[in-house]
Amino acid sequence: MAGPCNISVIVVSHDRPDHLRKMLACLRAQDITGFETIVVTNTPPDTKSSLLPKPLNIIQFDQNNIAKARNLGIQAARREFLAFCDDDALPDPGWLRKIMTVFENSNIGGASGFTRGRNGISPQWGGVITNQLAQETKIKLQKTTVFEPDAGSAPILIGTNCAFRKSALAQIGNFDEGFSYYLDDSDISLRLSQAGWALAVLPDCQVHHSFAASAVRHKNRVPKSLLALGRSKAYFCKKHAQGLQIQPALDEFCDTQNKRLNRHFLLGQISSSGMRELQETLQTGFTQGAQYLIGLNENKPKPRGKDIPLYDDNSSKHIVLAGRPRDHNKISKMAKALVTAGNRVSVILLGYSPKYMQVSFEHCGYWRHSGGQFGKINRSEPIWRWMGFKTKALLECQRIAKTRPIDFITFLDSGDFNASLLPQKFEMSSLNGYNVLVDSALWSEQDNKHQ
Repeated sequence: MAGPCNISVIVVSHDRPDHLRKMLACLRAQDITGFETIVVTNTPPDTKSSLLPKPLNIIQFDQNNIAKARNLGIQAARREFLAFCDDDALPDPGWLRKIMTVFENSNIGGASGFTRGRNGISPQWGGVITNQLAQETKIKLQKTTVFEPDAGSAPILIGTNCAFRKSALAQIGNFDEGFSYYLDDSDISLRLSQAGWALAVLPDCQVHHSFAASAVRHKNRVPKSLLALGRSKAYFCKKHAQGLQIQPALDEFCDTQNKRLNRHFLLGQISSSGMRELQETLQTGFTQGAQYLIGLNENKPKPRGKDIPLYDDNSSKHIVLAGRPRDHNKISKMAKALVTAGNRVSVILLGYSPKYMQVSFEHCGYWRHSGGQFGKINRSEPIWRWMGFKTKALLECQRIAKTRPIDFITFLDSGDFNASLLPQKFEMSSLNGYNVLVDSALWSEQDNKHQ
């Protein structure tokens, strides 16, 4: 690194302290160091926790306005490159490094990655283009793609996984606080493109986004109100679609939301009267958005993107502990000790079943992969297929190594273990290209023959 780290990570949180605490523990495991973290929230975390990233700046903010909260984070940021991630998202260890690579191109003002869904594996959000009516078109991307400036469209830099040059945001006046929720990221993307900045989308730069409950939706994603969505849609069209036919776009959006409500109704998640009430909130939102005064956004000359991201590598090791669900307490104790010692840890727990693989992140700082020895990892795989324990564990290791490079793997079955001895306790062997930590007290050959 040629100088001090010039990256700030901004996290906005509202009424979700548990999700925030988990997200910050996950952020601490990034494979680069030196970045500052700014949290804008009404539920500040316990600053005494050893799992918080450092340096950490906490801003108390009680309003439920994501654009305004992000602007407060921007104002507090002391670095030139700003990355954003939400409290209900869990960034891969290489997330920050990957999203920053594109800014070596001085023409790029913003970038975004993809998201995975609740199970931590399946795709949730990929490449999407917005136009001046906030109509979205999905695009297939296999590699990092740079989109040149365009006055009429732009790739959406999704708010839970995006980064910007601070100077580019300053040029256009930062986020428009008229978007308290929804389309704030589409608006900032379109304005940056119109201001002459190229934008990049990186498919392999990913976060795990859980879609937690909030003021506008329940945990099962049933909406509590469509007011904010309707208001933002109408406001976006009023702001960007001068001279275009706005009403057909609003009608199309209304039809999309009605189909969404019908799906929830058929699943028994809302009643017919509940549907009518939600439809009324959408129409009220349209009315409010059409009446909203357009914010005064800056339109300064485009600055030169002369700076490049600077950071140090995180030298901590990534250790994978693989075992059975019956080993959970023992492995959890080991994982916590390894995390406390500064390592990155992933735990794989495989039952003797066809259960689908699920990925989560524990508050104490490690990734947990749980599923059945014979079940799916990716949803396109067969529901059941015979597979040995080690083979299935190694398949999962091969999958996660793309986003979390692995230094050591150990397979546990029985016996006590002192985590402070890892990895010195073990002999080293090679298995499918990985460093495997082997110890007879932890691996039973007899049991292995039956798996």
